[in-house]
Amino acid sequence: MPNLRDFERRLGGLVEGLFSKTFRSGVQPVELAKRLIKEMDAGRTVGVNEVWAPNHFEFTLSADDHERLEHAETAIAKELGSVMVENASERGWGLVGPPEVTFDVDDRLKKGDFGCTASLVEGPEKVEPAGSAAPWLVVRERGSERTVTLAGATTTIGRIPECDVTLTDRGASRRHAQLRLKDGVATLTDLGSTNGTEVNGHPVQSTTLDDGDRITIGTTVLVYRAGGA
Repeated sequence: MPNLRDFERRLGGLVEGLFSKTFRSGVQPVELAKRLIKEMDAGRTVGVNEVWAPNHFEFTLSADDHERLEHAETAIAKELGSVMVENASERGWGLVGPPEVTFDVDDRLKKGDFGCTASLVEGPEKVEPAGSAAPWLVVRERGSERTVTLAGATTTIGRIPECDVTLTDRGASRRHAQLRLKDGVATLTDLGSTNGTEVNGHPVQSTTLDDGDRITIGTTVLVYRAGGA
């Protein structure tokens, strides 16, 4: 996943005082970036050998937020486009056209609220899918969903903050399970947890994972994605 702190730093450097003054309240640009990443994941299209993600995003803002954002609109749209390309590149996804971000006003929205519509719009310049994206986990916990890129050789899952994937699920142990990547093979191992670990509905102590396998810890589901196409 793109580093959103880098996004804020780049944007802050382009628009002086943006975070200290302009966006003291109301919609924050990083909220738009987080929503964009979420919508790319939800709206991606899986082909035979490739994955294409949305490249056109229409954000609707309240009149108040739009007025305060308007002077920085070009800079924000440019940086959101960079986030789009970075996210697609890290996941091995393609874009059917250049990244496009637009802003509009919705008088029904209150200050701080915003809408987002994502779509695939073909254009002359495509971003072709990469063939060697890092694997990742889709973490579905308490009605929300997030993605975690598996950048290291080992990833620890559990409730303590020191874990690479931290869960709030009471059914998870402090250090519940570990996912190890070696020579392109992912192996999940239960670390002696209290409530156990399941893969595709079956209790496991240690097992290799295939793309799309569902890991269940308590009430939380983690979907393993192998990366690549």
